Amino acid sequence: MKAVERLQRDHKILRAKLDVLESALRMGPQTWYVLRETCFTLSRQLRDHIRREDDLVAACRMAMNPKILAEVVVAHHDEPEHLRMINRLFVSEGQRSFDQIQEALTQVIEGLRRHMSEEEAELFPIFDRVLTDQDAIAGVSTEPPARFEETMTVNRIIQQCPQTKPVFEQLFINIPVEGCTCLDEVAWRHGVESRDLVHHLEEVAHSCECAHKVTATEESNLTLQLSEAKEST
Repeated sequence: MKAVERLQRDHKILRAKLDVLESALRMGPQTWYVLRETCFTLSRQLRDHIRREDDLVAACRMAMNPKILAEVVVAHHDEPEHLRMINRLFVSEGQRSFDQIQEALTQVIEGLRRHMSEEEAELFPIFDRVLTDQDAIAGVSTEPPARFEETMTVNRIIQQCPQTKPVFEQLFINIPVEGCTCLDEVAWRHGVESRDLVHHLEEVAHSCECAHKVTATEESNLTLQLSEAKEST
């Protein structure tokens, strides 16, 4: 999945979370715990999205309009801070602050939706153009492609490399229930950084691959030695 496509997928996920928040707000104080848990999840998802976006901003900085760049920096500071403030209200104030939560969350929802629309109209085309130019200059990469991506499901990864199954079991991931869930969502649910999980899975797959190559080489050498011994007799 290309970098810009990954950001677009992030926006789709974030908008879905905002829709949940908006619906829960309309239902009133009885949705307090739904609002709280959705806000906590949204905070983590937004943090990871901003990290990915900042990486692209750094790569494309020279091609960006300074005004757009400044707006991105401000938004990336303000939005997580607003959510942190709301999360603190959930922890400290209880249901008595529902009106305050409702007002603050409404502002966050409207601000995030507006910001994502602006990014898709102004920022993403810049990313796409610059990264395409960079790929054309760099040519074909000599590095091996990554085996796993954050958008792959647990089942698909285990199917490709069964040796990764213990990694999920050690994190108490319920494979029969969560097997059709993407890595990034599973990581969020279990309090793990998605990139760390992918890196760990890559290491396991690579070590198994190396072990397989070593075994194959040893078998080949043994066959050759037996053949030479047979010829010498």
